[in-house]
Amino acid sequence: MDTKHVRRAYSFVCLDCGHGWESAYDIDVTVDDRGQIIAAYHLGGKLVPSPLQSPRCPDCEGRKIRIMRPGRVASARLHER
Repeated sequence: MDTKHVRRAYSFVCLDCGHGWESAYDIDVTVDDRGQIIAAYHLGGKLVPSPLQSPRCPDCEGRKIRIMRPGRVASARLHER
């Protein structure tokens, strides 16, 4: 099995409470012997579930989350000032 290491960043906004946040994940992507892709997501060195499959708001625990390209939350915060 061959493993590729990538880093991906995402912006998130909760559609329930309006909270926005950004996170950068270290991802180990492996293709097994049957050609199946396995991705292991790490945040701060800790193994975490994929943020793309079942995201949850860290403020209200809401599940209605919009996932956007990186930098969107930071950009919106600059315009608030």
